[in-house]
Amino acid sequence: MNRNTISANARSLIGIAVMAVLSLAVIAVSDPLYKALRGPVTTASPEVPLADGIYTHEAEPDSNGFRDRTTLTVSDGIIVSCVWDSFNSDGESKQKLSMEGKYIMTPDGPVWKTQADSVCRYLIEHQRLAGLAGEDGYTTDAVSSVSINVYPFMNGVEECLQQAEIK
Repeated sequence: MNRNTISANARSLIGIAVMAVLSLAVIAVSDPLYKALRGPVTTASPEVPLADGIYTHEAEPDSNGFRDRTTLTVSDGIIVSCVWDSFNSDGESKQKLSMEGKYIMTPDGPVWKTQADSVCRYLIEHQRLAGLAGEDGYTTDAVSSVSINVYPFMNGVEECLQQAEIK
């Protein structure tokens, strides 16, 4: 081996090491940077202090055999994610069925998934259920284009919030 070969190999190893360190630095900085640039999910606060985590409530099947499942994710004490879906006895998702045209509520209105996503967005934005629905279980004008009864959603959220509440 001559001196130039060793030198080239050493330079290659140093280059690889530097790239690895820089990659780790980018990975370490990217999540906090993304959060800072994105800004807060909402400026609202929940009604009670919440512990960070993922909370799920699954209801008993309704008269049509669908079982509602509500999942909330809490980070830094606020609700940052919400998923409301319903599953039939075969485990098929009402969101998926509605997107495939296999669960049709009305021929010209928004599909079930779109409506479920709308009420979840309301919850994340407001951090509470107040103002979402009237006593009949249907949404108020606060959430336009939602025609489904949201009591199952509200019950699921309340159960998740009880799990998340810091006592």
